[in-house]
Amino acid sequence: MLRDPLHWLDVKYKLALTFIGVCLLAFGVGGYLVSTSASRALEDEILLRLSYQCRTYADSFDANLHLLTSRTEDFASDGFIRQSAETALGGVAPEAVAGARDVLRRHLRENKLPLVPAFLDLTVTGPDGRELVSVRAAASPHLAAVAAGAGAAEGPWHSGMLAPTAADDFPVQAISVPLRSLDGMRRLGRLVAWVRTGSWVASSLAGTGVPQRGGDDAVALSLDDGNGHALTIPPALLAGAPAAESELARTGFGLRIVDAKAGDRAADVARFTPRGGVIEDARPLDSNGWTARVKLTSTAALEPVSGLQSRFLLVGVALAVAIGVILYFPMRFVARPLVDLRDAARRVKDGDFGARVEPRSEDEIGELARSFNHMAEAVEVRTRRLEVAALELASQRDRLDAVIASMRDGLVVLDPDGNPVLTNAAARPLLDLLAARDRRITSHYACGEPKTAGAGCAGCLVDAVRPARSCIVDVGDRVHEIHVTRLPGGDGVRRGRVLVSRDITDRVAQDERQIHHERVSVLGEVAAVMAHELNNPLAAISMFAQMVESGLAADSPYKEHLTVIRRNTEQCKRAIRELLDYATGAPPEVAEVEVQAVLDDVGRFLRPLAERSGVEIRCDHGAGAATLAGDEIQVRQIFVNLVLNAVQAMGKAGGRVTLAARAEADHVVVDVTDTGPGVCEEARRRIFEPFFTTKRRGAGTGLGLPTARRIAELHGGGLELVESAPGRTVFRVRLRCAAPAPAGT
Repeated sequence: MLRDPLHWLDVKYKLALTFIGVCLLAFGVGGYLVSTSASRALEDEILLRLSYQCRTYADSFDANLHLLTSRTEDFASDGFIRQSAETALGGVAPEAVAGARDVLRRHLRENKLPLVPAFLDLTVTGPDGRELVSVRAAASPHLAAVAAGAGAAEGPWHSGMLAPTAADDFPVQAISVPLRSLDGMRRLGRLVAWVRTGSWVASSLAGTGVPQRGGDDAVALSLDDGNGHALTIPPALLAGAPAAESELARTGFGLRIVDAKAGDRAADVARFTPRGGVIEDARPLDSNGWTARVKLTSTAALEPVSGLQSRFLLVGVALAVAIGVILYFPMRFVARPLVDLRDAARRVKDGDFGARVEPRSEDEIGELARSFNHMAEAVEVRTRRLEVAALELASQRDRLDAVIASMRDGLVVLDPDGNPVLTNAAARPLLDLLAARDRRITSHYACGEPKTAGAGCAGCLVDAVRPARSCIVDVGDRVHEIHVTRLPGGDGVRRGRVLVSRDITDRVAQDERQIHHERVSVLGEVAAVMAHELNNPLAAISMFAQMVESGLAADSPYKEHLTVIRRNTEQCKRAIRELLDYATGAPPEVAEVEVQAVLDDVGRFLRPLAERSGVEIRCDHGAGAATLAGDEIQVRQIFVNLVLNAVQAMGKAGGRVTLAARAEADHVVVDVTDTGPGVCEEARRRIFEPFFTTKRRGAGTGLGLPTARRIAELHGGGLELVESAPGRTVFRVRLRCAAPAPAGT
């Protein structure tokens, strides 16, 4: 919906500003369009005028320069000059050469140079470009540059603007034409005519006949030689140029050469282009490639129409002021009742439902005031009813909140999108994990329900399309029993869910302990029967094997077979003994046990086996002389199991096993570290379960680590896997000391 752009403004100002804005817009835009049209028309006329002037000036300069070039060519065709130059260049006596040069110089000075007032000097050069004869005593410093530029030209050649010299304080230019022998077969050199730029400009301007005004809008004329030099002619000279023979023209009437701006050459400038407040046109000169450029200041030229826009705007402002004065009284009687309505509406919004507006007219505004009063009365009645209903609802809500807050079970009510709308304090742990779809909510038992991708049980619990169910899940490190119920709703209506959670961690732990005790009890009975039934046959097998072995010759091939029988018999006995020890849970025989002596004994006992696999066993004496109150054989069994597992895990690849003991308060902590491949994630979760093993079939029973943990717990400590990665695996054994242990050495 389109919003009023002046919504923040009062009506009495809004309507007045609208009329004023219309006036300003009409006269402002109209004035702009009219002044722009007039400016464009005037600019077109100015451009036509400039085009005419530029073309006239260029033609006049070109014609005058063509005339000077023709006069120079006439001088070069003079037979006397050609013969004298040939004599001055010929291989005759030096006296004849000097005489020919003097005669040629006198002829040029007396018979040629006075004929053209624009010529400053005449110079004859040889084929190598060096001066042969010059009317002046000293040749121009620009002669070498002129000779180099005209050397390859077959016909007339024109120089660019030549800067003033020490002899002449005005700019000049050079016209060079070839000088040939009388028979026309040989090129003797060139005749260079040095032209007074002031005389050439004065004679060219005199022949244009273009009227020129003075002042700020006068046309400025300049000449660009194409070599980066420009000659600016003041507008005053265009109105009345001096005669070409006058001393003012001969001395250049103050003309100076300036550097042309980059990009201002004729080939680079579009015609009739206003740039920087200047309108200009440019025309090339055919004779020498120079450019005649005329310029006119656009600000002064367009002054007759420059005030139109401001005058139109001034008229618009005057009309706007008049309209504002005229609209004051009607707006006062229209806007005042609206202001009263606004104030009354604000009072109703703030809670004053007794606010009323007095009707002051019988028009639409008065009818609006009476309608507002009826609405305010209806709002007041309904508000009183709502207040009574709200008090009753608040009382019921408080009772419901008290019941929910006092529940020991967690309560979470979810909307159809899975967002919580009602919770209690007991549900806070579950709610935090549900909000993040945390993976730490997992089924405590095997669950056949498909899980929501990436969310596990959390997504299943909040999914509005899932049916009602009861689950036992792990919430972090706690176990919860959650009952999920769908909120009632009509057909086709998305429903929310109600989750009631109860922490049953202690009950599950107690059940699991009871199940474990029953399992161990059954296992003890089985172990006792197996030990009774199997030990006697195994003893008989071992005894008869030893008897047979003692009766065989030393080189008998059957000795190896008997060795295999005896080794496997011992393996069976060891497995039965481990099973019996784990199942019976016999209490330790308490005695004083020195930890470091046990570690050294384990290292010595297993070192031969470790060396065969390339494994090094190290013992760190960090715990000093700490002692335990326990069964030395069982304590030794802990470290034998851990070291033996480490050696078998590293295999033939070799490595290192380190037993590092340290004292911590009333415990001794021993870290068994190996450099093996580590324990995989799946094995880490089950590594202390009875009968779980990662060894090949027949190589282990899976009772070593469970037995070691049980022994550590019987000695007031525990066993845990604290770190496992390729190259570093650490099992930590914690045992209670017989007395407070020393700080360690």
